[in-house]
Amino acid sequence: MSQIIYNFLKESFLYDNKLIEKEYSSITDIEIKNEFKKYREYILKNISKLHDEITLYANQIKIFNVDKLIDFTKIRQMSFYLDQVIVSDPLFKVCTPSNLHQDIFSEYLGVTKDNSFSRKELIKVIKNFKDSEILVEATYLKFFPTSYFFEPKSEIPLLYSETQFYDVLPSNIMDLYHKNTKLRTFKKNGLYLTVNKNFERDRTLEVLFQNDDTIFQNMYNLLEQKIISYDEKTNTAEFAMSLPDTIPTKESFDSWVNQSINQSAISHFKKISLDINLSTKLKAQYITTSSFVDKILKNQFNLKPDIKSNVTNLMLNFDLNFFEDIDIKNLMAIRKNDGEEFEVFRRELEKQLRDIKNEKDSSIIQSKIQDVKHELEEVQIAAINSKMKKMKKKASIDFVIGTAGLGASFATGGISTFATLVSLFNGYKTYNEYQDDVKENPSYFLWKIKN
Repeated sequence: MSQIIYNFLKESFLYDNKLIEKEYSSITDIEIKNEFKKYREYILKNISKLHDEITLYANQIKIFNVDKLIDFTKIRQMSFYLDQVIVSDPLFKVCTPSNLHQDIFSEYLGVTKDNSFSRKELIKVIKNFKDSEILVEATYLKFFPTSYFFEPKSEIPLLYSETQFYDVLPSNIMDLYHKNTKLRTFKKNGLYLTVNKNFERDRTLEVLFQNDDTIFQNMYNLLEQKIISYDEKTNTAEFAMSLPDTIPTKESFDSWVNQSINQSAISHFKKISLDINLSTKLKAQYITTSSFVDKILKNQFNLKPDIKSNVTNLMLNFDLNFFEDIDIKNLMAIRKNDGEEFEVFRRELEKQLRDIKNEKDSSIIQSKIQDVKHELEEVQIAAINSKMKKMKKKASIDFVIGTAGLGASFATGGISTFATLVSLFNGYKTYNEYQDDVKENPSYFLWKIKN
């Protein structure tokens, strides 16, 4: 079992069921924040060990999800195919300290950040760890502090580009971002921002991309700058920035919007690159829930997913459940103890689903998936049950013959001992032959789970 994270949790009051039931009412906010600090320090101290645990077996089929925690049903469903699922540690993200520079700047711009934590959200995270414990113990599910690699720096960079940053990315990729841009402007209303319904010119802008749920830098403010002093010897300048209430001119607004789109595209593309780089280091397949990211990777880089990626995609997007009512603890135990049979089942699943990879119609895909489930769950398991009955019947006949010979050996002083051993050996050999034949059936893994 991956003991590193749970070694801490099981010694922490955060994991105490009685305290959870009462929403930590007897624990102060300061005590909880101190525990957050301890957890963060503990994870960072052991981050290399967490990495080594994940990358221990390089040839396993693994997927790595960065931004969103896959729901428990999906994680369980994929255990019929994947060796391992790696997800972001949600508690580590909760424990991320606030960025003072960013908070001050955001507050000045009218965006007040609430640095308090939600006890209900914390309880939800802890319960998720409790529900996942069996999966982690079976080394199938791994938590990793991915948010650490995407934490913003304390400094706020000031950048300039004569081309408005258009040339940072290849033109075909930048154009794809522009074609899929969604824009909103905001009006400052006291301590809050309200959306301008008709995209009026204003000084706060949000840049999004269609069919995308990636978390990246996408909010911009059009500030006025005034140079106060400049020292040529040290090449340093002192200047003041302000966010006036006046509406910007059309020329400056259009130029700023274009630059903001380019900067958002760069930020978004860097996020994808970091995600893929991290998944490579963890020796896992990178997966995304963003169809826009999927479009970028497939269309712009001509990526062709292999059969393992195709099966994974089908499991993420369609119901591919086998024996939904099986106890998850039994499933993990059988996966662990019947590794060869699990591999036979997985190869058959790949074979059965291979023809679906080029199908675009979701209804046809769903229909074919149901055919595959019927073949593996009904037809093949019926064949296994039939063979098991024959095996038991054959084994019982040979055992009766062997017992009769053994009885005769006492009367004849051992003359028929050799014949008795031969008959017993034949029964044993027959049993093993049947057993090996049954185990080669691709649905033996499912049959074992069901029985």
